Amino acid sequence: MAQERVLIVDDDFEARLLLRTALEQNGYQVEEAFNAEEGIALLHRRKFDLVLLDILMPFVDGLEACRRIRRFSNVPIIMLTAVDTEKVKVEGLDSGADDYVTKPFSREELLSRIRAVLRRTRPPSTPETTGPPPPVQVGALRLDFSAQRATLGEREIPLSGKEFMLLYTLARRVGELLSREELFAEVWGDEVYWGSKTLEVHIYRLRKKLEQYAGLGHLLITVRNRGYLLSSEIKTTVTTQPVQHD
Repeated sequence: MAQERVLIVDDDFEARLLLRTALEQNGYQVEEAFNAEEGIALLHRRKFDLVLLDILMPFVDGLEACRRIRRFSNVPIIMLTAVDTEKVKVEGLDSGADDYVTKPFSREELLSRIRAVLRRTRPPSTPETTGPPPPVQVGALRLDFSAQRATLGEREIPLSGKEFMLLYTLARRVGELLSREELFAEVWGDEVYWGSKTLEVHIYRLRKKLEQYAGLGHLLITVRNRGYLLSSEIKTTVTTQPVQHD
């Protein structure tokens, strides 16, 4: 297997050096950027498997950098922050990050987070003898597994790979409450770092996109301490609902 490529974006030279050393000793190819604008330029020119993005940088901070990256790339992003507050962590996840690590962190914790994010963002492997699951149709919503495409009538709902898998899993059992454990097993298998907020983040993003592009966000329901379900009301959806765009 080819070495996975990691981009470090941090204005602190010592921090970049420590991160590079730890990553290279564990088999990763590493490139560095000393500010957000340089990092974004590198991402436009080259393919990376993961970005380590510091939040507190001058001129363009990590939150704004993450939002800009998400306009053109779904590369996994782990935010590095020295501010251990819920507000900053939520802002990081809302901006498009896949996970966050609070400074100071141990080398082992960082490597574990990197492995977990890379595992859950890799495309799932399907045995050659097994065909892809059939499309799922609920109301006007159609989920084509082969194309990884979600549409409401003629309108496409842009989803990441894991967001699609999460919606596909919920739609296959529409109206049924699925526990966190069931969703983790279906969407991520055993490739999950259980200490992260992976499921909550993906549910949040999925609900937001369903609302923005299809007016269906309210049909993705959270049942506190039990799990999530896609309401059976979706079976009666039509394509004339108002949709709010940015």
